[in-house]
Amino acid sequence: MRPASLLGFLLAALLPGSVSSQGNGPTLEGILRAEDHRAASGSELRFLLTQLSSPDTLVLRRAIRAIGRLERPGLAKRLFPLLAHPAPGIRAEATQAVAQAAQGYRGDSLGKAWPGWNRIFTRLGARVSLEQDSAVRGQLALALGRLPYGTAAEISDARGWLLALAGRGQARLALPVARGMETLVRLTARGGEPLPEEFLERLRAGVRDSGADPAIRRAALGGLLGANAADGTILGESMRANDPQLRRLAVTGALRLADLGGERERLLGAALRDPAPMVRIEALRIWSRSAGARACAGLRAATGDSIPAVRLQAIDLLGSSCAGDSLAVPILEDALQTQGDWHAGAHALLSLARIAGPRAARELPRAASAPVWQVRMYAARSAGVLSDSSMLYRLAADSVANVREAALAALHELIGHAADSLYRRALAASDYQLVLTAAKALAGSPEPALAAARLFDALDRITRERKETSRDPRVALLVRLRELGSRADSSRVVPYLRDFDPLVADSAARLLHTWTARTERASPRPLARPAVSLRELDGLRGKRLWFQLASGPAFEVELLVDEAPLTVLRVTRLAAQGYYDGLSFHRVVSNFVIQGGSPGANEYAGASRFMRDELGALSHARGTLGISTRGRDTGDAQLFVNLCDNPRLDYEYTIWGRVVSGMAAVDRILEGEVIRRVEIRSR
Repeated sequence: MRPASLLGFLLAALLPGSVSSQGNGPTLEGILRAEDHRAASGSELRFLLTQLSSPDTLVLRRAIRAIGRLERPGLAKRLFPLLAHPAPGIRAEATQAVAQAAQGYRGDSLGKAWPGWNRIFTRLGARVSLEQDSAVRGQLALALGRLPYGTAAEISDARGWLLALAGRGQARLALPVARGMETLVRLTARGGEPLPEEFLERLRAGVRDSGADPAIRRAALGGLLGANAADGTILGESMRANDPQLRRLAVTGALRLADLGGERERLLGAALRDPAPMVRIEALRIWSRSAGARACAGLRAATGDSIPAVRLQAIDLLGSSCAGDSLAVPILEDALQTQGDWHAGAHALLSLARIAGPRAARELPRAASAPVWQVRMYAARSAGVLSDSSMLYRLAADSVANVREAALAALHELIGHAADSLYRRALAASDYQLVLTAAKALAGSPEPALAAARLFDALDRITRERKETSRDPRVALLVRLRELGSRADSSRVVPYLRDFDPLVADSAARLLHTWTARTERASPRPLARPAVSLRELDGLRGKRLWFQLASGPAFEVELLVDEAPLTVLRVTRLAAQGYYDGLSFHRVVSNFVIQGGSPGANEYAGASRFMRDELGALSHARGTLGISTRGRDTGDAQLFVNLCDNPRLDYEYTIWGRVVSGMAAVDRILEGEVIRRVEIRSR
């Protein structure tokens, strides 16, 4: 998808061309390197701050962005003067950087005592009446929409500023303003003061503007939905729009309509017949939650849909919504016999386990012996629903870690510590997700000494791999050792105070304090960061990534070199090494994302080094690609493709690419689809 929106045009107008043509290669490379290091040293931070006085606008913009991405609120004051810079591009960059720096306050318990917060809040607000450039005003709207407000008065001020940026009485709402309004509502509507009528009316006007960019209408409707202010008239008008994403969004608001026999039923009835699969999928979800016993007839009919994703959604919902529907059972039994595609049968087995246990139990042995490991994984989940501990013991010995993990998770729920020997054995696995599950299952173990010995063995073994992305299992192991170990084990923990991962070192310090009551100081020794090459990055301009799927289709991705240079470098290096070849899309969530690129086909296996977040003003629109993380700066090279607009992911996950051809192939991807190869190609 190409950026056809007003925001895309404005951003493109503000962005520079090839960095190598500017003659400041060493400085620009130094900025990238300092950003990749998160300016961990004083010299790197001083270097970045020095560039704020650079006469070169490209250097200046890159330095501003890098400082913002450090998310250190105390540095915002160094950016304040640039909010009034003569160049609109600099003012726009500084606006976003100040807002990004303020994200360092997230989760802080100081509240209004945040040092410097009031200055950030008032400085950005003051720019609303001073700024005349439309592109910079758009960036102001995006920034003001996402600040971490702490009081009702601040939220009220922000609403007023956004209304001013919207331009009272103007015919059309600009996309960045609509996005800013939607973000503010989504982040602050719950538990706050009702939105002023003027604010709601601007959103209504945005939804009803049939000549506007569809993205504007979607953002405006998202704001109304977040405020619980989308009535039947607005939703009905949206359902008649040409844009399938707007229609899908309208369906999500159907539950808020008053009666099933009136507006809601008419809207959902149209949605169930909609030509767009994404609308039908959303309608099935809402229908199953709102129609009671009558929902089952619609779900049964949808199992015959021509689109696999719709069929699978219907099969899943039969298992969660139709326990008393005898007609659902034969449909699920028929799905068990589906030839040539394992998905329908695996999903049907799990649904049968929920509504017709004896029938599913008869099918379980066959599924547990299936050659496709994903079917055995679904068999483990089904055995958990059926409370079949003997089958779970069998699957806990499977050759594939993901099957064992599903079995152990179910056993933990079913029999708890009676399976401790299996959990301890699983700690020797190479798969991080399996180790993590085993460590959690050992909480409260009645045999702490046995468990602690295995926990230490796993911790030492995984640490020797020296992978940054082993953080989650290693922290989980230390947390469990804090409970099950003892002061006598302290000598085995002390070396972890100097671990390469600061969070692991900090966990070790807390563990030792728990055991000894002494305050220990973590002194982490981080691994060296991968090299950053501006020449290599410049060589990627105009290149694309071509994903060939094992099932035949392909899709092509434009690289957003300027927006996420460090991510583009890492992803393309891995692609050139063949890293992604033969891996799969292990996570497929209809109307959300597909995620893949994991050597273990799960959430916890990835490349060995963390990737830095590169958060900016772009939105997670349908067809954009992001990097999966589990906290700031924890990308492990797993990538995801947005199947629809996902504004709730904005400012949280790096956007580094955009599908420019083959989106239909992306839409057809099902769980387990293998990436045959990824190639770097010229446009």
